[in-house]
Amino acid sequence: MLKSIIKRHSKINPLSETEIEIIRAATKLFLEQGFSKTTHRQIAAESGIGLGTITYHYRVKEDMLKVLIEELMDFHLDIIEDSEEETKDPLFAFALEIAVQIALCDNDPKAWDLYFAAYSHPATFDYIKDWGAKKNFHLLKERFPGKTEEDFRKIENVISGMELAAFTTPTDRYFTMNDKISLFLESMLKVYEIGEEERKETVKRVIALDLCKIAKEMFDRFVKRI
Repeated sequence: MLKSIIKRHSKINPLSETEIEIIRAATKLFLEQGFSKTTHRQIAAESGIGLGTITYHYRVKEDMLKVLIEELMDFHLDIIEDSEEETKDPLFAFALEIAVQIALCDNDPKAWDLYFAAYSHPATFDYIKDWGAKKNFHLLKERFPGKTEEDFRKIENVISGMELAAFTTPTDRYFTMNDKISLFLESMLKVYEIGEEERKETVKRVIALDLCKIAKEMFDRFVKRI
């Protein structure tokens, strides 16, 4: 799987053998101990490459993170494609993918650390927004025949900000994970001007699932593939 990351990334920005080894070590550490706890010095120790060489190629950790996020976003397509194939309902698949992200971040500190870093760094955040716009255009374009991909990109600027807010808002017994997901999905579907009855039915179907289990299985598969 790492080869596929490098292959796709190299189409835009070819990587040297040294950069490949750095990314390999950084990815391993990000997934094992969390992004925020990983240092350039640890990456140097893991890769066997000098610290000065690593900082020359990747001045900040977020530059290495972007390569990993490209793969994570592609992995999200597995959730969408499986759901769309099973239900034949693109709107449900659209809502489920985002609900799984929220459930994952609520229950896995390392995953939360990874997503929060990705949404907080301008380069990775821009990538996520562009990926989201293309993904949503593909899923929902038949529902909105008058909207272009650029229209979806404008909407994604709002949706992605809401996603960041969902990731960073803590839950407790008064504001449960299901409360958060329901509120977020309702708000998101309103942005897309989905009618109230269909909004409520979609949210109800998503919440009825074991989202924590789905999220854990998804992220475990992702880590194993990496």
